[in-house]
Amino acid sequence: MSRKRDSEKLPLGQNQNALIGRDRRRTQRHYEDTGLTWRLIEEGGANIYRNLALEEALARTNSLREEKINTLRFWRSEPSVVIGRFQCSHKEVNFKYCKNNDIAIARRFTGGGAVFHDLGNLNFTLCMSQAERYVPRTLPELYWNFIGGIATGLQEIGIPISFDTHRSCLRIHGKKITGTAGWIKRGVSFIHGTLLVDADLDSLLYSLSPPPDQPVYLREVRNTRCMGSKRDKVTTILQEVSESISYDDIKGAIIRSISRITGENLEEGRFTKDELELAEVLYRERYSKPEWNLGFPLSRSTVSTEVS
Repeated sequence: MSRKRDSEKLPLGQNQNALIGRDRRRTQRHYEDTGLTWRLIEEGGANIYRNLALEEALARTNSLREEKINTLRFWRSEPSVVIGRFQCSHKEVNFKYCKNNDIAIARRFTGGGAVFHDLGNLNFTLCMSQAERYVPRTLPELYWNFIGGIATGLQEIGIPISFDTHRSCLRIHGKKITGTAGWIKRGVSFIHGTLLVDADLDSLLYSLSPPPDQPVYLREVRNTRCMGSKRDKVTTILQEVSESISYDDIKGAIIRSISRITGENLEEGRFTKDELELAEVLYRERYSKPEWNLGFPLSRSTVSTEVS
């Protein structure tokens, strides 16, 4: 099976299409009646596994809609390491350190490298219809347009930030403060990223420093290929900025950036019923499973119990 087809496969007990659409007409009619083209979501809790299930549900649900709902989402999670879709956990994560310090290990549905999350880390998500004139259809263009635009907005509130076009990330004084990844399928352009606002950099360093003698995990039963992370120097916004900058300041700057790029206002909204239903299925059948998050061990006896 090719990588492309394999990465599209969903281990779901139900047909996705059966979950999408029961309230689709009502949702689309609301957005058409109000003239709203952008929805702002700030909900989801701090459980990394449920947050990642919501991320995938948002992308896949919109990919099956005729009328997409353009969405900006802000979210945060308890301490965790999140690896990319095509990575091997033993090459990215220090298992012992994470276990001893209650740091969860999770895998997202998008590619890219491993990142650290905690409540000092603000995550943002953009799910957009490719029918919009301002939405590119390649990841480099998406990053340039939107991550670059977010950099401009953060500069306006006094953060000396710059967009690194080579690594598609944000930097302060040459040090990285973001990780980004994306998914482009069926008329949807989806990108999400991290912002290290006041994260625990010691935990980041230790959790992302795997020792050489760890158990080996394959990301799939018959797939030994692993995509490695690109190591970099990191910092946080609050370590580099002398003025007091709040999470609300940062969110406001990002919202204004998206509004400027799109020419649209953002209105507070919520996940739709079909998005929440698919997220629950994805959580139950994918994100709560160690085989998804860690991979398949060379000795199956080393698989841990299901996550909470």
